[in-house]
Amino acid sequence: MADRKRKKGFWRGARKRRRMCLDIGMKGVLVTCNKNEKACIREAYNLLNEYADEMYGPEIAASDSESESEDGDVEAALAKEVAQMKDKAGKDKRRFQAMDSGANNVVFIQSQLESPNELVHHILDDINTSKKFKTRNVLRMIPVMSACKAYLENVKKSAEEMFPKFFSGEDNPSYAIVFKTRNSGTMKRDEVIKALAGVVSEVNPACKVNLSSPDLAIVIEVIRTVCCMSVLKDYFHLKKYNIHSIVEGTKDDPKPREVKDQGPPKGDLEAANGSEVKEGNGDGKVQESKVEAFDKDGNSGIKDDGVSAEDNGVTGQGSKVIEPEAGGQTIKEGEATK
Repeated sequence: MADRKRKKGFWRGARKRRRMCLDIGMKGVLVTCNKNEKACIREAYNLLNEYADEMYGPEIAASDSESESEDGDVEAALAKEVAQMKDKAGKDKRRFQAMDSGANNVVFIQSQLESPNELVHHILDDINTSKKFKTRNVLRMIPVMSACKAYLENVKKSAEEMFPKFFSGEDNPSYAIVFKTRNSGTMKRDEVIKALAGVVSEVNPACKVNLSSPDLAIVIEVIRTVCCMSVLKDYFHLKKYNIHSIVEGTKDDPKPREVKDQGPPKGDLEAANGSEVKEGNGDGKVQESKVEAFDKDGNSGIKDDGVSAEDNGVTGQGSKVIEPEAGGQTIKEGEATK
């Protein structure tokens, strides 16, 4: 029985894996994908690191900093090591770290950047200019500037801290509120929108709502017990931060009209069917036709061979039923009459 017991490190590893998920106070990027989350994480890492190196320079690894400290004073190295031991949370932090978001086909990538929205906007703006696919599995990239508990009081408090930076200027930007929830039922859409609109009015009453093309979009993403909030610019211009829609375009984009083949003119078609069409008057409009294809009841007055039922005195076998005029008799299929 002793051999079947789990090692102590096994349970520690399980607890550590459960902690690697979206939590309160984090910043980063929500990345949506289409089923293949592993490939999505790899593509998101490549894309974020490529543009982060351009904007902020290459990431300094922990090994590089340790090698530099060895050349310096020994006391300074010991003091730095003690500080790292006290701050265990910041020991293994990287610029970007993938975590479980709590929803299917959604990956949260934690970032140590102060403004992940600027990095994501730069990425999408460059893709919009080049119109080239740089990802295959990544669909949307939504920056997360603040993460709080999914309760109305916490969301309102977080908004009061964030909104003055964006709405307190003299520009009086217009705004729209975008709300989405996943695997959660603690917050209602109407209550959140009303509360956030009240915060914006308190910060700057001159800001107006614009649902079609706002200057700023307040994006709320609720996943389980965490509410992710961000204020984004060019949200609708960049197709709601959807990479595939930016490159391919959407149905709302204007497209040149395609001229379909209408076939031969109506006059040629009727002449081919054996009917005659009178010449039009001077304005080019047809006055009347000799034989109409269908009457008011929807019955055809033209046989398959192009001869009307009225011109043919005898209706032979195999012909269709012809409805007579008022007071007449009905001619059944297969009968002959004169």
